[in-house]
Amino acid sequence: MEQTLKDFVAVTTKFKADKNLAKNAPVIAFGGSYGGMLTAWMRMKYPHIIWGGLAASAPVRWFQDTIDPVAY
Repeated sequence: MEQTLKDFVAVTTKFKADKNLAKNAPVIAFGGSYGGMLTAWMRMKYPHIIWGGLAASAPVRWFQDTIDPVAY
């Protein structure tokens, strides 16, 4: 997960540096399930890179022994 976030940061910053039109454009991340978790973590860890995010069905708290597995 950590390397995936670093890869997204590298791709985003490289793209923005290479494209003059996108230099000042805000970046909005989105995803569902695992992609939603990555979106939420990107906003938490790299708020200066990702200006906003839509995390759908993101089980960010769903880790072993952290939440009741039958809770809804």
